[in-house]
Amino acid sequence: MSDAIDRYFTAWSSLDPAAYVACFDVTAVVHDPYGSTPHKGAGALREFFGGIAHAIQDVRIQADSVYAASNRAAVVFQGKAIGKNLKPVEVAGIDVFEFNEAGRITALWAYWDPAAVLAKLRQ
Repeated sequence: MSDAIDRYFTAWSSLDPAAYVACFDVTAVVHDPYGSTPHKGAGALREFFGGIAHAIQDVRIQADSVYAASNRAAVVFQGKAIGKNLKPVEVAGIDVFEFNEAGRITALWAYWDPAAVLAKLRQ
C-alpha cells in the first residue's frame, strides 16, 4: 500500500494523467471530494484529473501520515500549488484508500475543502 500511495501522490505532483489513472483498478470508484458525484472507471478518472490539472501549473502534494489497516489506508496530506492564474493555492485533507491484492486503488474517499481551493483557482 505504501508504494501505491507514493505513486498516487507522485502522479498528482507531476500532473501526469496516465500515472494517476494507473494507480487505480479499472472498476475503481473515487469520491473526490467526498459528497460530490463519484468518478467511476478510467475514463471518468482521467476526465476528473484533467479538470483539476488544467487549472494548475505546478503542484507539490505529499502524504504527511499514513494509517493502514487490512486493505485500507487513511492518509493525512497537504499540498501547495500555483494556479494557471498565478495564484498560490494550499490544500490539506485526508484521503481514505481501499486497495485490491494487486495494490491498485479500488475506492478513494477524499476529504478536503473544495470551496476554498476552487475560489483561489477562479480568482
